[in-house]
Amino acid sequence: MRLIIVQKDVNERDYIPYLEYAKGRRADLICFPELGTSGCLYTPRPVEPLDNIVARFESYPFAVITGLPLPTESGLRNALLYYDRGKCQFYYKINLFPGMNEPSVYQAGTEPGICWTPFGVFGVSICYDVRFPEIYQRLKALGAEKFFIPAAFPLARIDDWRQLLIERAKENQVTVIGVNSVGDDGTNVFGGLSMVVAPDGTVIAEADRQTPSVLEILL
Repeated sequence: MRLIIVQKDVNERDYIPYLEYAKGRRADLICFPELGTSGCLYTPRPVEPLDNIVARFESYPFAVITGLPLPTESGLRNALLYYDRGKCQFYYKINLFPGMNEPSVYQAGTEPGICWTPFGVFGVSICYDVRFPEIYQRLKALGAEKFFIPAAFPLARIDDWRQLLIERAKENQVTVIGVNSVGDDGTNVFGGLSMVVAPDGTVIAEADRQTPSVLEILL
């Protein structure tokens, strides 16, 4: 699987150039950060309709993982979408982070994030979830072979992010793909360090702390 990891600025809403890049690289899967289609969104505002997002993805011959704000019958969700060949699978963030006003904007999810893909079973979660090891134990028990963790993790605690990704990999003997954001939303500065961690805790690919960038790796 040729994986493209996008470390995107939280203020950047245009994700099409990254899709074009992945197409040129013959990617199998591209992964964006938390709320990757909307830019930073911790206060209520209009969101891009899901149908529009899916229509854009349909133009590309690879799978997509992205965070997005998703209106549902029970309220707005901080969601993860796995899209591939016309089919969508969703996960709703379970642990909303009070420090970024999430509980007042989003409804929390309750179900673990399992995506069935041609590349194996993916366990998915979002940002603050990474601090809760029981989530990953349950994903592993459900058959997850890789963990994907899109995030908007602040620079002030970025060393925690790095260590937590390594711990989740080692505890579960599973490859972990952490996809973080960079940039300043006026309240928080985000800390990058998107990375791929092997099951033994070895970091096998890593972006820096401040630059919008792309990692490409074969998994």
